[in-house]
Amino acid sequence: MSEEVEKVFFTIGEVSKDLKVSVSLLRFWETEFPQIKPRKTNGGTRKYSTKDIQNIKQIYQLLKVEGYTISGAKDKLKEKINETPDIESIKIKLVEIKNFLVELKNNLA
Repeated sequence: MSEEVEKVFFTIGEVSKDLKVSVSLLRFWETEFPQIKPRKTNGGTRKYSTKDIQNIKQIYQLLKVEGYTISGAKDKLKEKINETPDIESIKIKLVEIKNFLVELKNNLA
């Protein structure tokens, strides 16, 4: 029974340490970005899911790396939500890639 158990929830301290940002910054982002919704225990301890952490990483990327403002980052995140891939165009593109690879394989043989 040496299976490793994967954590489902992380404390604000763990997230802060992992992302190298302050706890207060995470609390601030939580008030600014509705995408971050940690569960709170009866004692008020925040428990972040992996989805919350993914959202925080996206926010970090937009604000700290790409230089967006809070407002700009909010707009960018809304764009990403509205970007739904067109399944039919994806299927067509995959068929084109498959045909290209088959042709390439035949040319090499």
